[in-house]
Amino acid sequence: MRLKILIILISFNLLSTISFGGNRTSPDGNSTFPEKELPSAGQDSVSRNWTLNGYVTNMQSFMFQRWDGDWISDNLSHNRLNFKWHNNSNSLNVVVEMRNRFIIGESVKNTPGYAQMFDSDNGFVKLSANIFSGNSYVFNSKIDRAFIDYTKEKFQVRVGRQRINWGQCFTWNPNDLFNAYSFLDFDYAEKPGSDAIRLQYYGNSTSALDFAIKLDKNRKVTSALLYRFNKWNYDIQFLGGILNEEDFVLGTGWSGNILNASFRGEVSYFHPKKNFADTSGIFSVSLGSEYAFKNSFVLQFEMLYRQDKSPKITSFADYYNMNLSAKNLSFTDFSIMMQGSYPVTPLFNVSLAVMYFPRLNGIFIGPNLSYSITENLDFSLIAQSFSGQFIKGQTDHFNMGFLRLKWSF
Repeated sequence: MRLKILIILISFNLLSTISFGGNRTSPDGNSTFPEKELPSAGQDSVSRNWTLNGYVTNMQSFMFQRWDGDWISDNLSHNRLNFKWHNNSNSLNVVVEMRNRFIIGESVKNTPGYAQMFDSDNGFVKLSANIFSGNSYVFNSKIDRAFIDYTKEKFQVRVGRQRINWGQCFTWNPNDLFNAYSFLDFDYAEKPGSDAIRLQYYGNSTSALDFAIKLDKNRKVTSALLYRFNKWNYDIQFLGGILNEEDFVLGTGWSGNILNASFRGEVSYFHPKKNFADTSGIFSVSLGSEYAFKNSFVLQFEMLYRQDKSPKITSFADYYNMNLSAKNLSFTDFSIMMQGSYPVTPLFNVSLAVMYFPRLNGIFIGPNLSYSITENLDFSLIAQSFSGQFIKGQTDHFNMGFLRLKWSF
C-alpha cells in the first residue's frame, strides 16, 4: 500500500511540472533529454539542473485467429515520465523513469490472473503496483529506471535499476545477458531495466572494460565482464560470466561494414553450472546486415540459430507472452527476419518485417504505417500476423492489429 501511494504521489508531482519539448530514446533503451531545460517560473533566465520529458499514448488493439472468428478488443493508455537531475559538473546524475498503464478490455476479463501478470516485476526490489483493478480493467504504475550515476575521469559507476545493453544486433541478442527483450514489443521502446551495479573503465576513445552484476526477483545473480575495442574498423567485444546462477557464459560480438552494408553478429555459449562435466551446453548465434539505398529505403536482414533446447510451446500466443533470456530468444532452431522501411514523405513512413521459422513452416508478417501529425503527435497503424504448424497437419494462426496515437512532451 505504501508503494502504491508513493507511485501516485510521484506521478502527480511530475505531471504538475510538465512543459513542452522534444524527446528521443537512445539505442540502449535509456532515455535522453532535451537540450533545453525546463525553466523556473519567474526565472526564465536561470537554467535548472534537472529535466523532465515523456509521452502519452492511446492504443486500440484487436486479437483474433481468423477474420470470421471471435475478436478480442482492448484499449491501452500509456504514460511515460523521465526525470533526470545532475550536479553542476555533470559528474553525478540521478535518474528516475516510470510508466503508467491503464488497460481495459476483454483480455483482462477473459484471462485468469491477468492483473497479476500485468504487475510482474523481475527486479530484486518490486517497483510495480496495480493501483486499482476490476473485472475488465487494470491501472499499473512501474518504475523501470531508478539509478545514481557517477563519473570520475575514466571511471563510471552506476547503481540501481538501469538498462544494460550489450547487444550488437537489432532483433536477437545472445550477448544481452541482463535485459533480453522481444522485437514484437514495439510499444516499449525503452526496454526493461535490471537492479544492478555497473562499473565501466574507458581505456581510450575506442576501448572499455565493463563489469555488471544484477539480482533478480528470485534472488539469483547474473554477473559478467565485457571488454570492447576497435580493430580493423570493427567494434569487437568479448564477454564471460554466469547467467541466473545456472549457466556459465562465454561470448563475442562485433559490428562494422562490408562495402556499404553494415555487418553485425553475436555468439554466446551457455554451459550448465550443475553437473558441469556431465552436461553439454548450447550455442546461440545471430548475424545481421543493414543497407541504406540512395532513395532512403533501408533493408535489414537478420538470422538466429540456437541449438533447440527451449521450452516446448504449442501456439504463437504462448511465444508472444513467453519470458525471454539471452539463452532463450526463440522457440525453434532457426529464425530468419527481413525488414524494409521507406519514408514516403518526411511525415509518412512505411515498414514491413517478415520472419520465417523453417522447422514450423511458419511465418510472421508485420506491417507498420506511421504518420507525424504534428511535431509531437504521431499516428501508427501496426499489424502482426503469425501462421505455422506446431502440430503436424494443424496450422496455428494468431493475428493482432493496433491503432496508436502518441504525444511526446
